[in-house]
Amino acid sequence: MTFETAPALACIGFFCLAAALGGGARADQVYPGCAQPGPAGKVWWVDPVNGKAPADGGTGSQTAPWTSLTGVLSFKFPPGYTRPLLSSVPYFHVVDGKRAYVADQIGSPPVQPGDTIRLMSGNYGDIVIGDYLQQVVNPSFVTVEAAPGQTPVFLTLYIRSTNKWAFKGIKVQSLLGTNNNKQALVSVTDQGASLPTSDIILENMQVSSADSIVGWTQAQMVAQFRGYGILAKGANTTCVSVTNSHMMNMVFGAGVFANNMLFANNEIDHDGDDMVDYGASNILLSHNYLHDDLDVGSGAHMDGMQGYPGAYSNVVIDSNRVIRQTDPKLPFPTYLQGIDAFDGDWTNLTVTNNVVVTSACWGIYFSSVHGGKIINNTAVADGLMPTPGKCKPLVVVGGNTHQGSPSNDVILRNNIANGLNIYNLDPNMTMDHNICLGINGRCQIVTYVNGKPDWGTVKPGMHGDHNFIDGRGAGGMFVNFDPAKFVFDLRLRPDASAIGAGNAAEAPPVDITGAPRAGRVDVGAYQHAPLK
Repeated sequence: MTFETAPALACIGFFCLAAALGGGARADQVYPGCAQPGPAGKVWWVDPVNGKAPADGGTGSQTAPWTSLTGVLSFKFPPGYTRPLLSSVPYFHVVDGKRAYVADQIGSPPVQPGDTIRLMSGNYGDIVIGDYLQQVVNPSFVTVEAAPGQTPVFLTLYIRSTNKWAFKGIKVQSLLGTNNNKQALVSVTDQGASLPTSDIILENMQVSSADSIVGWTQAQMVAQFRGYGILAKGANTTCVSVTNSHMMNMVFGAGVFANNMLFANNEIDHDGDDMVDYGASNILLSHNYLHDDLDVGSGAHMDGMQGYPGAYSNVVIDSNRVIRQTDPKLPFPTYLQGIDAFDGDWTNLTVTNNVVVTSACWGIYFSSVHGGKIINNTAVADGLMPTPGKCKPLVVVGGNTHQGSPSNDVILRNNIANGLNIYNLDPNMTMDHNICLGINGRCQIVTYVNGKPDWGTVKPGMHGDHNFIDGRGAGGMFVNFDPAKFVFDLRLRPDASAIGAGNAAEAPPVDITGAPRAGRVDVGAYQHAPLK
């Protein structure tokens, strides 16, 4: 597949997430206001193949590494370890003459919060942080990372009731039911208000049920795929960051159900249901690449990004790419709805610079939006398989979801789609400067009058408030749009009608690639630039 990609940006959409540090280093990307790791402490080494327990002479140095990560950070330490080696981990031992389940004083065991634990290649098993009704409290970040050139493998990673952990460069992989474990490959959660979880960084993770599913049947996928790749949830789970990671070969790619959460610059492919599910406040989903969803025979409708029931605010979905199929040999291809929320109630919603290429009705669809901006997105049909309902990818602001109240105060502007629809009975519902991209010369723009849809017109030309039906279709708009060859270069041609046709008001300051929209504003996710 050919597609113009975007670099990982310090500034994503309307948010600046990380700034360059001295000495060429970079801060970790976290949601604005969440904690950043401070200065690094000591470095410790673990090697499950060649390491030794402390009782056998392991010191945690590079030349005498420990053998067990569980022995460092878990209350359930293995033979050869008489205590957890991380000082903040509670365990059952004698304190002041009584047996108690507490952590040692900071400074007693060798590994301290603020230190880094480097992992050599090998299988580390199921890794668990925290315990039932017990919390691990870190005053500084503990970093667990792959040593240079190494591939440490966890079967699963379960993080609960703790704070300030960074996991980097870890491969997490196992089939459903391995070691009688049916949880997500990576789980981040809490145990209520008294046992919260916060400030968890997951970076450069490789998460999958298996490396390859070539030759697998649908029944095998249903039986052996893990449910979620990375799942963060809980009313008392906050400040989770998932960046630059790859999730593949599972049922659901990721669940973004924690407040103040960043999910950015990730890739998800070859899963059997939704690629990203979300339902939380103060979340940013940005620069993710979602592609090649699978029909595993479950009967579910598939979504690139789907909102869940609940009442949420301050949700930003910016500069993501959802491409239904890029692999001509994809087994069990399926239609894929784009970025949507058929449930929930959404206040202060921003959906900008996203690209959706699919065979489904809903390119971008939201209802029950109160104070929303759906601006400068591109959603088009690949035409490669029958679309449910025989409709084409639309950009839509509807009335109300199953739980929410009717939309109000929403702007639908500067979008390119194969159809446009707005529930505009509220006087603050605005649809302007969009391009309805014709298929066989026709495209439909729908508004509402007296409570009923006005199906408008399908003929090329200008309609309503600078909404243009372009009968030339994708071939007249994009640099190279050739679904038969799985080529989707949606940058604008020099003669595209989208160039200079946008409204600058409320438009994102940069496009999907980070190029500025200074001065002239183009319609769609890409600002036109001469080809190099």
